[in-house]
Amino acid sequence: MPLSTYGSSNGESDGVVLTPEWFKDKVREEFGEFYDPCPHPRPKDFDGLTSDWSYTQHNYCNPPYKRGQIGKFVEKCSIEHSKGATISLLIPSYTDTGYFHDYIYNKANVEIRFLKGRIKFVDSKTLELFKHQLPTPLMWVVFS
Repeated sequence: MPLSTYGSSNGESDGVVLTPEWFKDKVREEFGEFYDPCPHPRPKDFDGLTSDWSYTQHNYCNPPYKRGQIGKFVEKCSIEHSKGATISLLIPSYTDTGYFHDYIYNKANVEIRFLKGRIKFVDSKTLELFKHQLPTPLMWVVFS
């Protein structure tokens, strides 16, 4: 079952893109198997923002990149982290946002890993990599 995201878009899709397997492998290599609070396909009535996340295994979250959604998931990561969850979060490197300063920057047990280069996401319909990379640099934020 592919672990992925829902609702984000780089302009080539109708809105659903998946994390490339090589990146998920990097997360697994460091943290082991993980729970995905943004699964694809998303179960009916499932909402990663209102459900409890895993406290026994690592969580990997690549949230929807739609306007207003990233900040909600960053806040959720902070809440779940305060309850004992460990989390990897893949988001655009928007360091000028309120959520970055409120929940990520200079916070205890939160590590920011800026990614070199750009990532090509996977089209959920064809399971092929998109031709173009996301036009925004990304960061891998680890709440440990």
